Amino acid sequence: MAVWKECGFRPVSHLTWVKSHCSREGYSRSFHEVGFLLAKGRPERPLCPPSDVLPWEYTSNELHTNQKPLLALTPLIEAYSKPRDLILDPFAGSGSTAVAAKRCNRRFILIEKVWQHCSTAKVELDRV
Repeated sequence: MAVWKECGFRPVSHLTWVKSHCSREGYSRSFHEVGFLLAKGRPERPLCPPSDVLPWEYTSNELHTNQKPLLALTPLIEAYSKPRDLILDPFAGSGSTAVAAKRCNRRFILIEKVWQHCSTAKVELDRV
């Protein structure tokens, strides 16, 4: 969180995606994913904000160990951007954010340091 703040971001919401499967076991069994909604400055609030509890569809992680389903990303892209806006994913993985952005008529920039994941993302984007 210190790095976010140093870059000018602040958390404005905590998001939870409910899973039908256990994805981790430790002191408890995890049936959810979490995320933070970050804002820079005072952006306009969406007319119809999404719930902070969102659906999840298991991808089987066939393309990436932390693959996100389009169902989890699309409501956020639609709520917090407009058609032709630019979506940034600095940890692109399999490219799910870009696929969802493309389907929502948004532009995107992906950053990924693992070449294999870049190749996977390109294949997925070519399918859209």
